[in-house]
Amino acid sequence: LIRKPDLLFVPSQALPRFTPKHTVTTIHDIVAARMPNLLDSKTRRRLMKATKRAIKKAERIICPSEFTKQELVGFYKVPPEEIFVTPLAADTSVFKKLPQEEVQPILQRHRIGTNYFLFVGRLEKKKNVTTLVRAFELFKQDRGLGDPFELVMVGGAGYGVEELNQYLKHSKVREHIKLLGYRSDEEVAALMNNATAFVFPSWYEGFGLPNLEAMACGAPLMTSDIPPHREVCGDAAMFVSPKEPEAWAHAMKKITHDGTLRDELARKGEEHVKQFSWDTAAEQTWEVLRTLV
Repeated sequence: LIRKPDLLFVPSQALPRFTPKHTVTTIHDIVAARMPNLLDSKTRRRLMKATKRAIKKAERIICPSEFTKQELVGFYKVPPEEIFVTPLAADTSVFKKLPQEEVQPILQRHRIGTNYFLFVGRLEKKKNVTTLVRAFELFKQDRGLGDPFELVMVGGAGYGVEELNQYLKHSKVREHIKLLGYRSDEEVAALMNNATAFVFPSWYEGFGLPNLEAMACGAPLMTSDIPPHREVCGDAAMFVSPKEPEAWAHAMKKITHDGTLRDELARKGEEHVKQFSWDTAAEQTWEVLRTLV
């Protein structure tokens, strides 16, 4: 007979059918419960079911942020002593400052100039991409025909991409928006290195890892003003309401005209990202597991 494990660790909230007594799982966020309109019905039901089962079966829960911990305590009434916060980290072997001879071939391949805002993430409702496009339109409307700024969007299609596509069909600045689809981490890192700013207007996140990846590449950061981003990014970002495209447009104007601000955000980001490492995450995870062995 195959001996059942004494301890099972699953780094996602979908547990297998059979679990031992000592089971530890990771719950990244509870968007399905908090903002169900951001997901399709099938995904929402699957995540709700998986999360409830994980809470019921797991002896310990790991989550990436204090925000997610408080969401679990407040919404699902999970005892706080059963939840352990283990922040994520950027892979700094890939996401780092790069020499221009490594960056320029990527920009040339995609015909991208030297002035662009960069978004990386699934093109979906949760990421608030239509608001970002609207903000870019407002930013461009009084800059004249020769304005070089572009919006570069990297990521596969997700729930709500049809709304984005319909909006883009009628956008007056469509020719200045590049949709690159999914790209490798190496390409993304190169794009982050030369971005005027990295823009991340999500409605909801459990952590927001692309923020850290952008910081590690030296990109000035503009991100949505939501609790997990405040927690993770500290003072190394411009925070903008996800509800207000006008505020995003204003922030874009500010960061393009203020070189000192760009340099300050880049410097703070490169320093701030050092607080997060996968070695630390591994050590913290082991400490949780060790208490059950």
